[in-house]
Amino acid sequence: MNLFGKRTILGRIAVILKGVNIHPAYLTIPIVLSLMSAAFEGMSVGLLIPMLNGFLTKDFSFVKNSYGLSTLFRLLPSPLTGSDKSIFGTLLTIFVVSVILKNVLKYLSIVCMYFYATRAHHHLRKKLFHRYLSFGKLYFDRTSTGHHSTVFSEFAYEAIRPIFRIDKYINAFFSLVVYLVVMATISWQLTLFALPIFAVLHFSVRGIMKKIQGFSHALAKSGSELGKKTVEILSNIALVKSYCTEKYEERRYSEISDRRAILDFRVSTIQEITSPIQEIITLVAAIILFVGMLYLMVREQTGTSSSFIVYFYIVLNASNKFSTLTNLRSILSGAVGSLQVIEDLLQDDGKEFVPGGEKEFSGLRQGIEFRNLSFVFPGGREVLSNISFSVAKGRMMAIVGPTGGGKTTLINLLMRFYDCAPSALIVDGVDIRDYSIPSLRRHIALVSQETLLLHDTLHANITYGLEKVSPAEVEKAIDRSRLRDFVSQLPEGTKTLIGDRGVKLSGGEKQRVSIARALLKGAEILILDEATSSLDSSTERLIQEAIDEAVKEKTAIVIAHRLSTIKHADAIVVIDHGRIVEQGTREELIAANGKFRELWEQQKFV
Repeated sequence: MNLFGKRTILGRIAVILKGVNIHPAYLTIPIVLSLMSAAFEGMSVGLLIPMLNGFLTKDFSFVKNSYGLSTLFRLLPSPLTGSDKSIFGTLLTIFVVSVILKNVLKYLSIVCMYFYATRAHHHLRKKLFHRYLSFGKLYFDRTSTGHHSTVFSEFAYEAIRPIFRIDKYINAFFSLVVYLVVMATISWQLTLFALPIFAVLHFSVRGIMKKIQGFSHALAKSGSELGKKTVEILSNIALVKSYCTEKYEERRYSEISDRRAILDFRVSTIQEITSPIQEIITLVAAIILFVGMLYLMVREQTGTSSSFIVYFYIVLNASNKFSTLTNLRSILSGAVGSLQVIEDLLQDDGKEFVPGGEKEFSGLRQGIEFRNLSFVFPGGREVLSNISFSVAKGRMMAIVGPTGGGKTTLINLLMRFYDCAPSALIVDGVDIRDYSIPSLRRHIALVSQETLLLHDTLHANITYGLEKVSPAEVEKAIDRSRLRDFVSQLPEGTKTLIGDRGVKLSGGEKQRVSIARALLKGAEILILDEATSSLDSSTERLIQEAIDEAVKEKTAIVIAHRLSTIKHADAIVVIDHGRIVEQGTREELIAANGKFRELWEQQKFV
């Protein structure tokens, strides 16, 4: 496996790192430090031979004539080279200094690598978050929040995990090269004989790495399922408890968790078998090498006992370094599944982007026109067909019809959550696609049927997305949305935490917070999507008063479930199965005795 090719695992990781402005060239410093550390390690190992040789023969005079050391000893002052004791002391000092420098440089390499890797992980998380915020709403409509949570908590780390300790593998590679040089210096015959050992080690684990790579995709899939199930159940805990399905959900979660545990166990057992296999191969090879050493010493009269002892020691160390490099292959194989998920997120295909234009929208001057607008969801299901109507500035347009008729989809198109066909939605005579999305949304306030609240204070939720809001403006919005009595009962007022998705609030209180936020925004276009559908009659009356006040001098589009809330609408559009079946004033539609009259009669006594 070529680790550094463009489509290899390391190559794919490098592409991701470049995408988050972390260039692989930053690895230069830890690589240089690892190289220097390996060099000092080679020096310390090389010094073992003259030290052992002199210790066994009790004569260090040969050092002054040995290759490499003779030059060094000629540069040293005579007191350090005058006797066997001083030579031994000098060699021992150089050995100790080499070991210390090796470890210091190795530590610095680790620190640099962790700094690099931590920054890479940090930047990747930010990049993924930025990507998620840029995706169209349709992408989130068909994917799972639990999966996205797993991407941040698990996949982002696993995808680039190999670089967190790549310095370890770089150091092992350089050390292995140094060991091979020292081994060849001691005995090139034995080294030629030892090289096949590493080839055997390589091919012995090749099949294992392919097996791990296959499991990696299954692990990523099971991790995503586990994350989806966790978020799904915890976010719907009231549903679980109300239907007493705790045991059922425990069984389902256990099944998913069991599959993940089995995969984890299989990968671990496969990974752990690598070391025993390599150790057995190394032991057999060491025995063969030992026989070869004896042959060279006794029959060929080459080498010394000290050099062969060091050689034997180096072979064992070299096999450990090679095992470390093999472990890199294991980690790379294990990262494949997560890496695939991250790569998919960084690709544009299927992300349902909604393109924005360059024209700045400075406020509504004429009106909004839906012109033969049709919309088809991915997969071919048509939701809207040939919708045509207009809303003049300062007017209130009501959209009514049976559930599932496509009313909310109209709002999603106007808000640019979904993209529409060219020239199908016109604002002030300009295709809505030509406007920049931020400038358009700044002039639209939305109160949706699904109240969107954060786990934060009441004040933070009311002022969300708004800058430089004075306390007086907040208080005015509270009064206008009929929240005053509720706020006065809170122990900390607007500083009170409202819980995850506003769980501490009632349905009516949530809607009033959402309306207060829309009122505070002060946008001239107001969209109310079933804003009173979850309210009791008393609260509905209060909210209706606030809405009536809010729509004054505004251009309002109101999707209404309760037809009593649209009595002040200038016009009404009735949508059924994605098509306009009627439009006109309330009186005209009641008189027409059509779909609206049917809906009106159904709610007449409600």
